[in-house]
Amino acid sequence: METAVVQQFLNFFQDYIDLCQLDNWPDNDTTEAELRNALLISQHVERSLDRLQKRNVINEFLSVLNSHNETSNSLIKNCLTDPPKYIIKKIIDSNTKINQLDIGFRLFLEIFSEDKLENCLTELMLEAASKETLLRNVNNKVGKDQILKFKSQVLLLELNTCQFDIQSLLNNCNQDIVELLVVCLLNNEPKYSKAVKLIADGILNIVISKDITSKNFWRMLFKVDSIYFIEMCVDNSDIFTYIVEALVDCGKLLREGMSSESFYIELNYSELVGVVQKICSNECLKSQFFDIVQNYDHDLQYWRKIL
Repeated sequence: METAVVQQFLNFFQDYIDLCQLDNWPDNDTTEAELRNALLISQHVERSLDRLQKRNVINEFLSVLNSHNETSNSLIKNCLTDPPKYIIKKIIDSNTKINQLDIGFRLFLEIFSEDKLENCLTELMLEAASKETLLRNVNNKVGKDQILKFKSQVLLLELNTCQFDIQSLLNNCNQDIVELLVVCLLNNEPKYSKAVKLIADGILNIVISKDITSKNFWRMLFKVDSIYFIEMCVDNSDIFTYIVEALVDCGKLLREGMSSESFYIELNYSELVGVVQKICSNECLKSQFFDIVQNYDHDLQYWRKIL
């Protein structure tokens, strides 16, 4: 490249690095146009780095950039590792009003993609500085399904990389955690297989034990969104078998008018009907449900009436 072109290229990267170093950016006075421009710059930097990488001159370029820059090499590396993520992180970590965060998410979706935003947020969830803000504010622009998906990926990553007492989590969880764990079970990416199995084994231990201490877990499990619940049952036949057995046990209790106070599962008739109908809305599960009931209870007429 000609010297003037090289200098122009270096100046462009320097402008981006200067933006990355601004402590109070964005602030409440930052305009939508400025946010858009910052994200477009990050996109251009990302593409430029990719082209340099493909031409096998990335190391030479970074060496020249470092030699013309007073900024520490580590900061430059952080800025250039994933430019779009770095900019969205600055927006998230800033003290600006929530409206600015909303605009930032919307612009990111316009310029990049939903998958790119999801991946960035998933990675940022692992960084303590961003985690609290993300959990508090990210719902403003990203739907529930996407939120659950990237939160599940965060949990699976943590389970893959560190010692984790999944049984303790299951024994002390709330509705959101149960739903999150069920979504984790639906992930079929090979890199998460170890963590998925850990969760599956933990849930299986609970449903097999039929322990009174798990009464709340059962209630929360049945309240999981129908789509996730049904898919979990389809993908985990061993867990599903014990779910059906638990429902049959509950049905026997109701038919005989017995108290469920000291029993491991507690549903009233209306709740039982709701869970059974949810399961049987899937034809495959409906067939399996009645096969299990026939072997476990024999009172098929009672269960057919429920439908």
